[in-house]
This record gives sequence, C-alpha cells and structure tokens, in this order.
Amino acid sequence: MVLLLLAALGTCQLGCVGGHISPSMFQFSPVVPYTGPDGGGWKVAQVLILLGRISPMFSATATCDIEVGVPEKYGDVWVTNEFAQVEAAKAADHAARRVLREHQPTALACIKFREHMQSILTDKVSGPIPGATVTKFRTSGINPMTFP
Repeated sequence: MVLLLLAALGTCQLGCVGGHISPSMFQFSPVVPYTGPDGGGWKVAQVLILLGRISPMFSATATCDIEVGVPEKYGDVWVTNEFAQVEAAKAADHAARRVLREHQPTALACIKFREHMQSILTDKVSGPIPGATVTKFRTSGINPMTFP
C-alpha cells in the first residue's frame, strides 16, 4: 500500500488534475444584448479556479480568476449557454493539464492557464467558439462561481 502511494505521488510530480470542472461552473450572463441580424450580443461567465500541483517535495496552488466571454451569435450560429458551458469546461480541463505539466511558478500559472484556454476555444481548425475571450475578471455585476 505504501509503495502504491509513493508511486502515485511520484506520477503527480508531473502534474495531477484532481477532477474535471463541471460545465455548470460556467454560468453565462448576458452583458450586451443581441440587437438583430447585424450582430451584437455578448455574455460572460466568471469562475475562480484553484490549480494545484502535488509532489513528494511540496505542493503549489494558484487561484485563478477566469472570465470567459462569448458572442451570443457568430455568423448564422447561435452560441447557446449549454454549448458555451460544455466547451468552456473542456477547454479549462485541457488548459489545467497543460499548465500543471509545464511546472509554471504560481505567479505565471494563471496567465498561462488563460492563454491556453483561449487558444483552445478559438483555434482556427478545431476551436468551437470563434471570438471567445478568456481574461481576468473584467465585468462587474457577475456572480463568480468557485471550483473546487
């Protein structure tokens, strides 16, 4: 049993993600109303995400404030809240794994997390939400969620 625990701790040194962030953590709120066929419309979700790395020597954590902004409509396609929630959660999971593998100092972890998350959401080939943004909290009046 002790050997299994030590082996598990050894593999965590590379960066462990304890759980998947639920899509429900991304509660999108409209901040710019959709005005019609010429565009407009913007919604955001705010989440405080705790990134943690466990190793045999130390643990490091960073609390990142994440604001995800998406258009209400892109071209002829509506960006539903449910779709935005699922895609934001998937991007957050992938970004967390990447940042934790990179062994970033905690001061840089949140910056890199936001950069990776935005690149996943807006990738020209496979990005699900063109025009999406991932920043620090910028919009006031939004109730942020906390994970975990």
